Amino acid sequence: MDSIIITGATSGIGFECALQMAQIAKNEQIIIPARNIKAGKEVIEKIKDKTGYKSLKCLELDLASLESIRKFSESFAKEKNNSISILINNAGVQNIGATQYTADGFEQTFGVNHLGSFALTMRLLPYMKNEGHITFTSSETHDPALKKPIEPPVYTSVQELAFSKETSEKPNIVGQRRYSTSKLCNIMTAYELQERLKNTNIRVNAYDPGMTPGTGLAKTYSPVMRFLWKNVFPVMTLLKSNIHTPAQAGRNLANLAYSEKYKDLKGIYFSDGKVVKTSVDSYNRIFQKSLWNGSLELTKTTFNKETSEKNGSR
Repeated sequence: MDSIIITGATSGIGFECALQMAQIAKNEQIIIPARNIKAGKEVIEKIKDKTGYKSLKCLELDLASLESIRKFSESFAKEKNNSISILINNAGVQNIGATQYTADGFEQTFGVNHLGSFALTMRLLPYMKNEGHITFTSSETHDPALKKPIEPPVYTSVQELAFSKETSEKPNIVGQRRYSTSKLCNIMTAYELQERLKNTNIRVNAYDPGMTPGTGLAKTYSPVMRFLWKNVFPVMTLLKSNIHTPAQAGRNLANLAYSEKYKDLKGIYFSDGKVVKTSVDSYNRIFQKSLWNGSLELTKTTFNKETSEKNGSR
């Protein structure tokens, strides 16, 4: 039995993705990583009650801690079912308040959304099976050309993004930019990783859930915006394209990773049910390589090409 790992599955899109997986992936173990084991086990029971699916397990993981990521990978390695068919890097934060930091001193948004997912992927790559699938949840906010009501991303260097400098800009402006930049980094990571795995059968894709009002992403918004996010914006899912409920976005994410319909998609960005082009910066090979090398350095991880090629053909 292979394992499916879904980060951020204790709520929102990730939970809905796990719920969908429990209904379509009948021969795999679904692993729910959680900072709080008790909360993770409660989510597992909820999924069992809704679907009747029994092959679920919770393992402790905090993406804001490289030590926790290392321990998670070591715990997984000891699992009976330690062959991974699908890894979904879905967990993410959006902080538009005062700057916060991870356990390793990284700016929180970049540290969790990019460095945490990157480190987890590097540590789990040796366990990816033939024709395995890795997905990074990104966002359309990464593309300035789409003119979304959020500060556009600015990629500089891994060091500058991880160790933020003081600024006189308003926290909400800085927070928005950090978020959109982290989502740009998710896409660049997907493209670079797929390129490095081109001699394997492992698929790597980026996924845009669209605007998904009702999720916990608005925790640091103003009270008025939190109210609108929870009670008013959900109505827009009936009126505009690429605005989805968490359930719709979660199902789309699970289907991209598991469905036979999409099994030939590699190194793409999937948005609103189709493959679309991403921002100009996302294809910048200098940015991609800079991000890759800097991320390996900061996360103290390695990419073993030989191991990955063996996994891709085993």
